[in-house]
Amino acid sequence: MNNLPHMRPPTAKPHPVRRRALKVTAAVCALGLLATATAIPIWTGTAGPAQSAPSPSSATAPLPAVAQPCPSPAALTAAQLKTRAQQKLDPSPTRLPASTPARQALETVTVGPSGCDAIPGRFAYVHLLQWATDTTIAGNSTTTRIVLFEEQRWRAHDASGRAIRSRYPTGHQTTDDSTYHPGELDGPIGPIAADPAALTAHINANQPPFLGPTAVIRGLVSLLGWRTPNQAARTTILIVLRDTPGNTYHASVTDRAGRTGIGISATSNDIRFLLILNPTTGELLAYERAALTPPPGSDRTGPSVDDYQLFLVHSRANSSSNS
Repeated sequence: MNNLPHMRPPTAKPHPVRRRALKVTAAVCALGLLATATAIPIWTGTAGPAQSAPSPSSATAPLPAVAQPCPSPAALTAAQLKTRAQQKLDPSPTRLPASTPARQALETVTVGPSGCDAIPGRFAYVHLLQWATDTTIAGNSTTTRIVLFEEQRWRAHDASGRAIRSRYPTGHQTTDDSTYHPGELDGPIGPIAADPAALTAHINANQPPFLGPTAVIRGLVSLLGWRTPNQAARTTILIVLRDTPGNTYHASVTDRAGRTGIGISATSNDIRFLLILNPTTGELLAYERAALTPPPGSDRTGPSVDDYQLFLVHSRANSSSNS
């Protein structure tokens, strides 16, 4: 169920393969189960990639719209990851306000600059958390547990990069650190397209277009999971979402870190796909996949989230180092 691209490491296979495939047994899908009122956590531990501060504006120049500083959350320590994973979780899908057609509503949304736009670097840098359901079937018994993943990802335009993954419960290993040589990360070479036709082609190469608006949402999440779009590309993303029939718009949606954004959703076969975007910059805050009815044979009794990705930052870095 995870929409992240399949990766081909040069040596050993990275550990979370099962959460990159559609499997009934031990299927791993990001599950965001924090209460919607949860505050943004205070991140401590190893600092993220070094970043250059934007140049200050001239004192005599007109003051432009001020972008918020680019966040640089530190990776969680093993103890912090365990504590966060053991928080009481709410499996209910995000509550959405009344919807309107996305085409009409997104006409009025303008994508502004982000504080991360001024950060230079060869690599796109993405830092996210994922809560996952790990389902095991033994005979007639089905059991489900929640696994928390934290990932830091670096991707260059030549499809090289690095990924550091931590999880709790730990499984076979607590942390996996994989390096990828040019061409070893799947997906289109180069940055996210800033042209609607080109971006649509990239999405269609990842998701079957006959699946309609849900394919567009999943395809965008796959691209954004490893890439940092600039302001022009974020504008193009909104254009594609606006021009996709079947997408609906929700004016105010809270993500699992307490941030309020705009929601774009699409539903198929009682599965709802939701993007939460920063209303000012268009940056992706979160993605949710929710089953509105329990899957056949499941031990669930009502609607539940089975895939949640919380994006802490999309930025850039000069090297694929976390120090």
